[in-house]
Amino acid sequence: MSVNKDTVFALSSAQGRAALSVIRISGERAFLIVEKLTKNKIKKFEHQKSIPSNIYNKNNNLIDKVVLSFYCSPNSYTGENLVEITTHGNPIIVDNLFNTLLDLGLRLANPGEFTNRAYHNEKIDLVQAESILATINAISKTGVKSSLLGVVGKLSNRLEKIKQLLVISLGELEYELDISEVDNRDLVIEKSKESIKKVIGDMKKLIKSHNKASILTDGAKIVIIGAPNVGKSTLLNTLIKRDRSIVTNTPGTTRDTIETLTSFSNYPALLIDTAGIRKTKNQIEIAGIKKTENEIKSSDIIFNIQSNTKKENVETDPTKTIKIFNKSDLMTEQEKNNIQNNNPTCVIISAKTKRGIKELRSKTEKLLKKKTESTEPLFLSSKRQQTALKESKKHLKKALKKESLFELEIIAHNLRLALNEFDWVLGKTSTDNILESVFSKFCVGK
Repeated sequence: MSVNKDTVFALSSAQGRAALSVIRISGERAFLIVEKLTKNKIKKFEHQKSIPSNIYNKNNNLIDKVVLSFYCSPNSYTGENLVEITTHGNPIIVDNLFNTLLDLGLRLANPGEFTNRAYHNEKIDLVQAESILATINAISKTGVKSSLLGVVGKLSNRLEKIKQLLVISLGELEYELDISEVDNRDLVIEKSKESIKKVIGDMKKLIKSHNKASILTDGAKIVIIGAPNVGKSTLLNTLIKRDRSIVTNTPGTTRDTIETLTSFSNYPALLIDTAGIRKTKNQIEIAGIKKTENEIKSSDIIFNIQSNTKKENVETDPTKTIKIFNKSDLMTEQEKNNIQNNNPTCVIISAKTKRGIKELRSKTEKLLKKKTESTEPLFLSSKRQQTALKESKKHLKKALKKESLFELEIIAHNLRLALNEFDWVLGKTSTDNILESVFSKFCVGK
């Protein structure tokens, strides 16, 4: 992803009417633009200094009385000269300033361009860049806390330490291969084997951490499934306390997924109502059922609503499934006892009367706590990082294979491949399309 060296600007605060708005300018001409906006009243720019001033358009009309904050290269967020202009939060004022900056030859920044410039100017690495995005998007306190550790470089430092173990091992292997006049082959292999095992152990913890992190930053994906008319839509409406899903007695009413954000205690969640699973020849319904199957695969938790009268119940992964029997208001006490005896871990509810909903919430919260519990304070902040570490681990496992341990060259080759994946994680060998995919997810002003 190439970086233009022209001077850019963008709104860095939220759009719309507010007490204040912040417009950020970065690039070689940032301070020159301030001189023009203030009619040469400000000519001295000190790092981290803020000054109140009037600013004007090209016709000398007052735009606003603002606060100008200066950050000098290379110590700014982007590594370039950077100015933040704090205006009154009226969209008309912001538009007037935008038009003036365009008249002065500046360009509106692309999404994530300020952070992209910070990355290319070596202010941050790619892991920190992704942690910044995770911090902005996190929807839980724990998610924010974890992401901020990545922003300040804790995750990058951890990855670098793991990488250094491999670098040292590779160095010893290559010394033995190319330089050493003494045969230390067995000792070097044994030492490398111990280092590789330690690295694999550390990597497993980090790889596993991303699944926990995605729940804390993006929210848990909870899918409601079951046969038609078991009460999936009614349960969704009951849990969010409003009518989001259409409820009828006609089977197959829900043909597409219906998503809504909610929370279980301190855990944010994306609740998804799905098409009822059954045998059908209706092509639209078949497409909906296929979508349901895909949602089941990618879910964190499954609310599997069973029917005690139908044979169309679906079995799902027990480690992430809460089995629910709905419509308890239509059951006899004997029926409820039989269900509980045959399904000890199930929850019996009435989505209509709300009976059992408190127990369902409690069970969901316990499962979410179990899924996010970790002694590991650092979390991988993106799927890209997790994928690269998985690939690195594959190469390390190949190095530990019995047949590999007889050949220094094979161990060294696999270590090099594993190290390449580490550089990929940290963004030291990332191609333009990878960088584009990372920074395009940012808002314009970041």
